[in-house]
Amino acid sequence: MRITIDRSSSRFGITPRWPAGEAPPDQFVLWELVFWVALARIATRVDVRPLLLTAPGPPADREAYRDYLGVAVQRGAPAAVTFSRLDADRPFLTADEAMWRSFEPELRRRLSELDEGASVTERVRAVLLEQLPAGDFAMQTVARHLAVSTRTLQRRLYQEQTTFQAVLKATRESLARHYLARSTLPAAEISFLLGYEDATSFYRAFHGWTGQTPQRVRAGSGSG
Repeated sequence: MRITIDRSSSRFGITPRWPAGEAPPDQFVLWELVFWVALARIATRVDVRPLLLTAPGPPADREAYRDYLGVAVQRGAPAAVTFSRLDADRPFLTADEAMWRSFEPELRRRLSELDEGASVTERVRAVLLEQLPAGDFAMQTVARHLAVSTRTLQRRLYQEQTTFQAVLKATRESLARHYLARSTLPAAEISFLLGYEDATSFYRAFHGWTGQTPQRVRAGSGSG
């Protein structure tokens, strides 16, 4: 598949193109277009709504797609999704190089420590390290990555005397301390890396974990 980008002063269009004679089913084409909308929202943390979405076949549930996309799916060719230039120019929050210089080494180190004998808790933590910045860290998502049902995941964590929420909390606290001690990232970016929608939620959670503010913990780390 090739992606064609069409730019103008007011619009930004994305058109997927498949080799002649190899076009996928209409529903798959529609999913591909919806993917770009979902990606824009996850990466910018803004409810981006396309100006136009054109697909070869109409969806089975048009109203559900309209509610999600914010526009009705138009039938036509070629398949394409068009955004405003304002939305297209929004920065991806993950594009911050300083943030990733702090985040990536810890992620790589922890993932490299996993082996076939890793516990379920360790495997859940590894998935959370990847999923937290994307904001998609529900138990269902983690279970899907580990190829087990949520019920099985809960049972195995219980056998290790823990819960999903406990692992999530411990992972967030550990990462928060790591970022505060080893980077100058502001609280807003740390809150993003930990999967929070805003810095206020991060401050509240951090105080609940430690009884202190992030600034006090950072100052204490620097003084040591």
